[in-house]
Amino acid sequence: MAALALLAGSPAYAPARLAVAHTQPQCRVQMAGPMYDAPLAPSGMGQEFINSERKPLSEYVGSSVELGDKPWDPWSLTELWKVSANNPDVAWLREAELKHGRLSMLAFAGVLATNGGLHLPGEFWTDSDWTTALGSTFGKNSGGMTQIVAAIGIIEGTSSKGLFDLWLGNTEKREPGNLGFDPLKLMPPTPVAADKMRLKELKNGRMAMIAMAGFASNHFIPGSVPGLQGFLP
Repeated sequence: MAALALLAGSPAYAPARLAVAHTQPQCRVQMAGPMYDAPLAPSGMGQEFINSERKPLSEYVGSSVELGDKPWDPWSLTELWKVSANNPDVAWLREAELKHGRLSMLAFAGVLATNGGLHLPGEFWTDSDWTTALGSTFGKNSGGMTQIVAAIGIIEGTSSKGLFDLWLGNTEKREPGNLGFDPLKLMPPTPVAADKMRLKELKNGRMAMIAMAGFASNHFIPGSVPGLQGFLP
């Protein structure tokens, strides 16, 4: 009898269970921008840029020249800004790449020049060993080197307008790498020719970074780079 009662009563309870299932609310997260709806950043401190449209890596010069149409980014470093506003946008990364490339080109030329015997006039600049030249020059002429470092700091400070806006992809104040300094007017006026000039600078900078890394490797691990042993310290 108890079994018959359960069998008879089960259909009566089925609609109730179905009704509860239909009336349960569905939780959905609406994503308005590439990151999130309500950014915690206050207005005027990045809030307006977090969910703004960003220029992807594929639209930057030099991102997909050697490896086809798809940009080469195996670690997805250029996608980190989608995870958190604490991570840099592609614009900041391009600025960093250009600055490191420019410094490496200067360093590469300087290492070869001093190693070949070309020095500034005066007894303070005679050290041809690029690994010790900075320390020895500071030791011989600390006042002059301090002035040089101070001048570099002033130049960096005056040319940093809009630099930190690049972290959030805001390029209204400046384009990555554009310091507004072109006294010889080397940048062509047409967009196509200008992109070719940007590509030349970018590729030369990348090669210079690899070259300086090779110099450093050969210094710390003698013989690790063929052809440099005995040529550079």
